[in-house]
Amino acid sequence: MAGIIIYNISTAQFCDKVMLMMSSASNVDFTFDSFGKYVGGITQNGVSQLKVTVDNSLTNNPDCRWNLFIYIDNSSNPVTPTDEWEAINTHTSTGAIPKINQLQIRVRNRCNTSMTGSSFFNANVLPGQPIILISNTGITIPAGSCTANVNGPGTYTHNYDEYTFDIDYRLAPGLSLKSGMYQLRLKYLLTEAP
Repeated sequence: MAGIIIYNISTAQFCDKVMLMMSSASNVDFTFDSFGKYVGGITQNGVSQLKVTVDNSLTNNPDCRWNLFIYIDNSSNPVTPTDEWEAINTHTSTGAIPKINQLQIRVRNRCNTSMTGSSFFNANVLPGQPIILISNTGITIPAGSCTANVNGPGTYTHNYDEYTFDIDYRLAPGLSLKSGMYQLRLKYLLTEAP
């Protein structure tokens, strides 16, 4: 069994308001109780949805741009290796601990604005390094462009196709793992991009 704990954080300095709303359960659980699930994996589509609001209607500051990241935290225990899930409870002494890169994530919306594209990707990151969904390139791409990396002021209520992200998770651990309970924490961070 594996679980993902989800957090979201947002900050504002140049914009009037920067807000990230998440509609999902705070935990995403994967229960592997058959050989077919271990080998074929489990996919959970539409488990999380991110809704972005970046308001700049009062100050109209040209530096109001935004970034969207995912950070993976694998441990509240300092002895957990940086590339493994945190082991909460293991039931056998043989086998391997699942690797972080066995988790696959897909972040998509109708305009395909995420820098990760619309396909699943492995969570190949080092702790403290982000998965970049929307990136600061120094250029503001305005809402309504319906293109990759839209990062200007806008909101999911007016620009739903660009400012709403559906998140899917897939995990196919294989048969060589220790049975037990493992967890990862995914932190979604919306920040300004000066």
